[in-house]
Amino acid sequence: MRLLEEEISDKHVTPQKHHQFARFLYDREWMVVSADKGRVFAQARFPKFALVQPSLPAAAFKGEELDNDAVLEVKAPGMAPLKVPLKRARVGLKGSSGGRGSGVDVTVWTWSGHGIDEGPEAAAWWSSYLGLPARFVRFDADSADRQVEYAPAGYVTGFSNTGQFMFASEASLTDLNKRLPSPLSMNRFRPSITLRGPRAFEEDKWKTFSTMHSGKTLVFTFVEQCARCKVPTINQENPTGVGEEPLKTLATFRSGEVLGLKRSNGKKVYFGAYYVCDLTRDLKRTTKFLPRLGVGDKLTIISK
Repeated sequence: MRLLEEEISDKHVTPQKHHQFARFLYDREWMVVSADKGRVFAQARFPKFALVQPSLPAAAFKGEELDNDAVLEVKAPGMAPLKVPLKRARVGLKGSSGGRGSGVDVTVWTWSGHGIDEGPEAAAWWSSYLGLPARFVRFDADSADRQVEYAPAGYVTGFSNTGQFMFASEASLTDLNKRLPSPLSMNRFRPSITLRGPRAFEEDKWKTFSTMHSGKTLVFTFVEQCARCKVPTINQENPTGVGEEPLKTLATFRSGEVLGLKRSNGKKVYFGAYYVCDLTRDLKRTTKFLPRLGVGDKLTIISK
């Protein structure tokens, strides 16, 4: 079985203490929130998020030292590009609330923590694009530890909905597409990594598996199957309307009731599975290398 990823040849996993949480480099490190209460603005509410295109310097994906002027660039239809410095703002800079570096109380569904405001220019950009007062915040790696839901203690993450890594297989999508009126692409489900080789939905039956890249092994442990909100109903290329599919079809064979999931209310539907990387547990320890996952890496099942 092999790992697939559409745009980046190598991705780094970050276990180091100075990052404080574990995920792909810069993955879910920023979030758009309401200006008044700091609550997450998600694609389920704002489908036009699908048209936003962020980009980072190539060196950022390699874990290399960045120039002081390196930026996260964000593009969207009808908007001039937004450029946000990758160098972290100093928290607690003097100035009025809302300045870059100001602390922000934020909420992602059931989790509440801290973010670092990226400043008034970023806030104005997102407010204009979404049509509501918004702020752009970065995960506060120095003061926020977010435990991964349903995982053993010690596994933490950033602004993602839950989990560290979400895996889904090509065969699972093929199985679903055979049941749908019109086939869909994998970008409806936005997995961290797409798998080639396993049978349909086998990815949510493993307990542990390993990957190998440049002689280095990473072990991943199953956390839970991924419950889907309405985002898979949004066309990622043309998010003007929201339909019933694929949730309607998934409900016929991938609901919590059909799968017999104990933590589900029975009506939720599931596609993909969350895993944690064992190397990221207990982030106080140090590592001698920056772990990588790459397209074509072999995946080996350890236990089911």
